[in-house]
Amino acid sequence: MENINMEYIDDYIKSLIKNEDDKLEQFRKECEKRKLPIIHKEVGQFIKLIIKQINAKSIIEIGTNVGYSSIFMSHEMNNEGKVVTLERSEKFYNEAIENVKKFNLENNIKVHYGDAVDLLDTIDGTFDLAFIDAAKSYYGTFFDKCCKKMKSGAIVLSDNVLYQGMIANDDLVVRRKKTLVRNLRDYLKYISQDNRYITSVLPLGDGLAVTLIK
Repeated sequence: MENINMEYIDDYIKSLIKNEDDKLEQFRKECEKRKLPIIHKEVGQFIKLIIKQINAKSIIEIGTNVGYSSIFMSHEMNNEGKVVTLERSEKFYNEAIENVKKFNLENNIKVHYGDAVDLLDTIDGTFDLAFIDAAKSYYGTFFDKCCKKMKSGAIVLSDNVLYQGMIANDDLVVRRKKTLVRNLRDYLKYISQDNRYITSVLPLGDGLAVTLIK
């Protein structure tokens, strides 16, 4: 089970999305063929909407993988803004660097190698948008560290927060995921009930939390 919605619903939503860049679409297909955990197409469409709505010019991303989402977000900023992205896997870090070069975005995307828990304390600048898609048990830590770097009225997007439906239904929880599920539930409760934030959890992809920093 990859998504939380019925497959026919996901397929229909995806069929409505217009592909605007052939090179980027080919990159997506290559990632999907390798079964890499890139953003779901419908999640990408929502991210595009947010970028345009808030006129984002600076984005920080936790979890680069091979760079698809960084390149996608840079593309949606018309390759004019900046993306700072953090990746702890050396293999994916090196792939991301090469992919950024293939899209000629070395001046727009800065990829950092290391654990985001530590790296976030070293990143300079402020950001309009944060995208969190890394180790699920550390979402709370990532969120708090990102918030210190966000501009007033910024948006934090947290991906895969419903985690194959386990977060909403105990019957789906497998034993080896119990700690992850508990941490994600605590995280969603935190960002939903703290008065400093306004959060909406959307059933897109594997669950997307959208948080406005007041």
